[in-house]
Amino acid sequence: MNASNDDHYYQLLQRSFDGELTDAETVELREWLHQHPEAMERYLEHCQMESWLRDPALQTEPSEGKVISLSQEGATSQPRSNQSPIPQFPRWMMITAASVAFLLLASWFVNSIQPESETATSVARVIRVEGQGLVNAKRELVGGIELASGDRIEMKQGLVEMAFRDTGVHVIAAAPLSLTADNTGKMFLHDGEVKLHVPPQGVGFVVETEDRKITDLGTSFVVTAREDGGKLLVLDGEIAVANRDGSEERLMIEGEQANFEQGGKMTLHSKRPSGVPELDLLVGGLTERSLRGVIFGFEDPPPLPQIKPFQDLIGKQFLPLIRSGFSDRTSLSPLKQGESIRYAGIAGTYNRFPERTKLEPYANLLGWLAWYHGEVVPPQPGRYRFWGYADNQLLVSVDGKPVFEGSRYDSSFQEDLNVSRTNHPSFPCLNASAGFASGPWIELDGSKVQLDILFGEIYANATSGLLLVECESETYENTFWGQPKWPLFLTETPTSSEVRELEELRLHMEEKLMGSFSIANDAVWKVLPSN
Repeated sequence: MNASNDDHYYQLLQRSFDGELTDAETVELREWLHQHPEAMERYLEHCQMESWLRDPALQTEPSEGKVISLSQEGATSQPRSNQSPIPQFPRWMMITAASVAFLLLASWFVNSIQPESETATSVARVIRVEGQGLVNAKRELVGGIELASGDRIEMKQGLVEMAFRDTGVHVIAAAPLSLTADNTGKMFLHDGEVKLHVPPQGVGFVVETEDRKITDLGTSFVVTAREDGGKLLVLDGEIAVANRDGSEERLMIEGEQANFEQGGKMTLHSKRPSGVPELDLLVGGLTERSLRGVIFGFEDPPPLPQIKPFQDLIGKQFLPLIRSGFSDRTSLSPLKQGESIRYAGIAGTYNRFPERTKLEPYANLLGWLAWYHGEVVPPQPGRYRFWGYADNQLLVSVDGKPVFEGSRYDSSFQEDLNVSRTNHPSFPCLNASAGFASGPWIELDGSKVQLDILFGEIYANATSGLLLVECESETYENTFWGQPKWPLFLTETPTSSEVRELEELRLHMEEKLMGSFSIANDAVWKVLPSN
């Protein structure tokens, strides 16, 4: 291989793990892998390494020439803090989502480079089978076979793992099982229990049962269908659930679980938090020394069919403000505003933030954004850079110029602003496969600067984030996995009760999520009173 081309495609490989490839780049990478078997070996090695980063329990030697799949005895995630285990769903259903995503991506690339004659009529490929089963009551169900439209799988015991073509939807299904692969974007579950992981290109994938139509909105979820009814559990993201005819549609978000009787009404009987604490200090306590903010949302939702899942309308509404250096607020006039709020750091989850900041009622499906604005003084002269992530939007601007963008891939801030950023997959975080992002170094002389922070959610209200700051002249303690404990970016010294709450969050992150931060009074940026 040519060295310069090798570097180019190696960068594409790395960016594929960060979820940053365009459609054209994906095609380019797939064709290159097809032409260079030695590159495919490198790709598979990276898949395994990235899975290890997400779940150390997966650290076993890979079989030569094969993508490692997760066995029934493989790694499972631990129950989240403040949650009891859910016995209805087997432990294998709770496999770490990020690890599954990496293995899924590998299998999708491998499957995609098969000769066209083998895949022309295929809608899905069987990856692994444990136990015995049949396809259409006559063909043996084994790993590696292709499923055509209308093929029906039946198993009395065991499990099957498969990936749908084009959409990349990954399915693990447990027996007793009967399901039909309708097409690349739809399956029918007659009987059994399935866990689905849906990547971005699979948004809109449909699972039908005898009574329900479940539409994915970019998520991971579990569906159980039996003669007497079924169950739903959303592990991550959102799904839309309706009757088979599309009527009585409703949204289910991360942590929600529902039962439904055959031909009967669906009952939402549990709503669980993500496990990451939502801090009490996020609201209240506003003083003249606080960095002030306002939360915004759309007043009225458009008709539901016009809403495209994860379309960042709220972020686009803010783009003119950002491009004006945060001076032209005209684009915000159509939006509804909540009460004045205090910036108390960005850390943990914000699932009830719109409710707690008096934005409700608002167009929940179109998300919300909080804008903090004021003049601040850095702790000392020097070079600084910001670290963090958000689901979905996070932007920091100094003197009207964006200096850090830590948003998820589907945010308008990442798509339209072209702010310099570096992803760090070796520093895992709550829900971003790209890991932490960092911005460029900025030089500050210690005098006052205008600070603007935007943080929010593009769809519904299941939001989380973390914003940290590094000073080049400072030295920081490392976590056991090698991540420096950069200080939480704060503009007020936290009280003793706030420190206790932040420490509880930090411990939770270190023990459950491999994320961390520190709380340093000498790293607080002081707010100047407004005139």
